[in-house]
Amino acid sequence: MRNFSWGIRSLQLIGFESTKQSEANKVANIFRYWIIVLLILIIPSSQVLAQGWSKQTMNRGKLWATLHNSLQYGDPTEIVNVYHGLDYPGYSKGPDIQDALNYIGAGGYALYGVRNSVEHAYSLDTRYFPSGVDVFPVEEMLMTTNYNLADLALKGEQIAAGSHYVYGAEVEIRRTSRVWSYPKYDDFIIHEVEITNKKFSNITDFYFGMRYSLLFTVRSMSQKDEKYGWDEDHNLFYFYDDWSFNWENESPVQFNFGVGPEMGDIADSRDIEELNSKEHEFDAPGYLTVVVLDSAGGNVYQNILEYGSKSGETNAPVEDRIFIHTVDEPARFKQVMTHQQPRMSWDEANEAGGEGGTKFERSPIYLLSVGPFTLTPFQKIKLVYAEVMGEIDRAKIVAGGLDNLIDLQTESLDSLLKNVESAQQLYAQDLQPETHPPPTPTNGENSLTITSQPGNLMIEWPEIPTDYTDPILGANDFEGYRIYRSTYFTIGPWDLLVDIPKTAASVSDGIVKYVDEDVSASIGYYYTVTSYDSDGNESGAVNNNRFPEYPTLPKNEDFPKDVYVVPNPFRQHSGLYGSGERYRIQFLGLPGQAKIKIFTVSGELVQEMEHDDGTGSAAWGSIANMDYQLTKWALGIAPGFYIYSIESMVSGHEGESFIGKMAIIK
Repeated sequence: MRNFSWGIRSLQLIGFESTKQSEANKVANIFRYWIIVLLILIIPSSQVLAQGWSKQTMNRGKLWATLHNSLQYGDPTEIVNVYHGLDYPGYSKGPDIQDALNYIGAGGYALYGVRNSVEHAYSLDTRYFPSGVDVFPVEEMLMTTNYNLADLALKGEQIAAGSHYVYGAEVEIRRTSRVWSYPKYDDFIIHEVEITNKKFSNITDFYFGMRYSLLFTVRSMSQKDEKYGWDEDHNLFYFYDDWSFNWENESPVQFNFGVGPEMGDIADSRDIEELNSKEHEFDAPGYLTVVVLDSAGGNVYQNILEYGSKSGETNAPVEDRIFIHTVDEPARFKQVMTHQQPRMSWDEANEAGGEGGTKFERSPIYLLSVGPFTLTPFQKIKLVYAEVMGEIDRAKIVAGGLDNLIDLQTESLDSLLKNVESAQQLYAQDLQPETHPPPTPTNGENSLTITSQPGNLMIEWPEIPTDYTDPILGANDFEGYRIYRSTYFTIGPWDLLVDIPKTAASVSDGIVKYVDEDVSASIGYYYTVTSYDSDGNESGAVNNNRFPEYPTLPKNEDFPKDVYVVPNPFRQHSGLYGSGERYRIQFLGLPGQAKIKIFTVSGELVQEMEHDDGTGSAAWGSIANMDYQLTKWALGIAPGFYIYSIESMVSGHEGESFIGKMAIIK
């Protein structure tokens, strides 16, 4: 039935249904009809039948994105918090939607073209679902994994591709996206957009543009504080987080603490709203740009559109206002897509007083368009874009402070431009890296085996095969492993824990083992393991554990002696270095099995927990579930004094208990 429907639609596309035709045109259309019939018969049904709308997440590099065959980013519902816009550095989201370094609020595309003297236009971004009236899916979004470039011909470690058809314009749009984990190439995503004319007539004056609604980042919840700069050498606009302002009078928002008095909320430092804050991390340290790597001979147009313009809120020229599909005429699309933003920064434009530099560009929509093209029947063109990120060293990001914030404004930009050059170089090399490091020991988050033991943590991974051969050199140049460790978060900052030459590795039955004994029971640890070759080329760091691992304490054989809570009293912050663990409270000196109860001083039960892992420690909640210091009703605990009881459930020791006091000060 779908094949039949597709054939009928094809007849409509070639104009067979029209009754006002010359005899010559009728003959020509009959000929075209039989061509369509033959195509229906000979093309595999998997290519003819429309697929569903689908998505895949690119997560091999540092820049993560969930991509749709509709060319959208992320997900318009975002109800389960697992889809990614442009997350940098990316990691798996937890139950808290704010737990992500996401740099766009929405992403999509726009097009414009003329067929038979009729203008057509279409646009879609993450805020909306694709309508079957305008488009239908053709090729399901599928992912090909090629870790460590096992097959050099595939050109990428993750390759995701899918397509859809646009009515009116009558074109098929297919996007293939590629990412790499190699250190030089892990800060960008390269997209190849193939556009095919699917009708027996030319489409002329055709333009295609990628569009991004920028929002840096959901972690801080600050909005409308983005700015842009212009880099003449690389011919690009770049975007970054700047000082928030009061919308009505455009005065800067004043902050009283941390870096706030001098630098406001540039990069969204955590210490600006709380006196003597123990957290200083920058939540929006990244710089973003999008560049065209291949325009297929078309002109490149860079336009920064104003926030709020769809409701007529601004008095900006129409070419600076975002168009709305089904509301604006196609001519408006072309007007916006072919407009060039003045080549200057937001600050320069604001000072000049001409176009740009308004408050409405402080939550910008970036539109990067290419054209014009004429596509003859069934002609295909390919455009290539790259989304690129850069940031200052993550140790400086976490440390925060005025000096690091000053450095960030130059070093994040320097990192971004270096990564742009790497993307351009990679594309010029036909998407083939110039060097090839050994394989990563394991692939993907949580792929290392980490075992918590009394007083230590053991890390395990499969050894690099003895017959490994570098595909470029044709020889085994593997030299060893490096273990990196963080006590802060799953994306670092990382410190080199140990360099293990291959001759010194402890290997048993093909498994390499390393025991980290320099650990503390009250600190959570993250690890990532890489491999390197004789030239120093290192594999990507892709196997970090998502949540911290804690070395265990041996069960307390002398219970109920030596039982205590840390920190006690709890003052604003646990004092633990790890991100997200500011509210962690631990019970130490426990028997192997116990029941933990927490009461108010008036005797009301607040929380009850089962401890049964055979160790001597337990925490009130976890970073994985983001439920630290929650009551049994899943409410945040109030400051005050509390009574806790530990009751042994160890066989033969039932009824033994300990009662203590703790204070929580916020």
